[in-house]
Amino acid sequence: MNWWLSIALCLLAMPGHTAERLQHVSPDNARYQHSEVLMTTDVTFTIITTDDVRAKQAVQQAIAEIRRIEALLSEWQPDSEISRLNRSAATSPQTVSNETYRLLDEARKISEASDGAFDITFKSAGKLWDFRAQTIPSDEALAKAVAAIDYRQVAMKSNDRSIQFLKEGTQIGLGGIAKGYAVDRAVQIIRQSGFDEFAVNAGGDLYAVSQGNQKLWRVGVRNPRDDSALLALLPVANAAVATSGDYERFFIRNGRRYHHIINPHTGMPAEGSMSVTVLAPRTYLADALATAVFVLGPEAGMQMIEEQSGCEAMVVTEDGRILLSTGLNDLQKVPVKGQ
Repeated sequence: MNWWLSIALCLLAMPGHTAERLQHVSPDNARYQHSEVLMTTDVTFTIITTDDVRAKQAVQQAIAEIRRIEALLSEWQPDSEISRLNRSAATSPQTVSNETYRLLDEARKISEASDGAFDITFKSAGKLWDFRAQTIPSDEALAKAVAAIDYRQVAMKSNDRSIQFLKEGTQIGLGGIAKGYAVDRAVQIIRQSGFDEFAVNAGGDLYAVSQGNQKLWRVGVRNPRDDSALLALLPVANAAVATSGDYERFFIRNGRRYHHIINPHTGMPAEGSMSVTVLAPRTYLADALATAVFVLGPEAGMQMIEEQSGCEAMVVTEDGRILLSTGLNDLQKVPVKGQ
């Protein structure tokens, strides 16, 4: 992969405190930009264009698509297909739409590749944690929850698109992949509207589009211990970037950091990394792989990334080391003009 990476402490004049910060290399270009809260996340649409009217129409269509996906896949909306599965799939097979089935199948493949580090059945443990109230679940509650976590207990039949849970207590949640999928669908909508230079950034899960693969977008990856500074600057084109970090939702108790990235095998926050940034062909894939790598830990996670075609990763370990996958490591000293 032809990525450029400049490891430096770079400051960009961009608002927000998301995992990544996005900037176009030509700041004077005419653009249309709109931000809206969708799927409980600030989503920013940036289109390089002088046609604000057509850009606004495209963004509104993309917003409608994201809302449709949320209604389909949200575990928090009672009428969604995921909520219906959680209510009934342990009792009898449930038929789902082709769209939901395909995404669940992709999630299963990532679960298999990561040996369950990414697991959509982690919900039973995840729901025990309340990071606002700084609640730590009991050992007994975690043990019971972990016993219900196993993506292999979700039986899928492609002939009729049926889903059934084979173990009582199994619950699924697509929080680690649905937002990325929504970004991918929004990108497709805007592309179909005729734009070829734009980006969609959903709280750090982002996709940047450029005509002719020109790397005109810069993605700055934040320092996990200083939200005013960046550790890496990635020029990208027609690719997705997603970051999982231990600084997004967390609290500290007795000197230990408890964060929202849960290890499905233990029910506890994953250890070994401060942040993981993944570059991939699709945002749903970058989203899920960032979680998987974080849970696996730096060494095992990087090994998995090396086996994924078209994917690269940057890991910041708990002791502050920066690990780069092969496609990034060879180019890390290439400077970025103007920095």
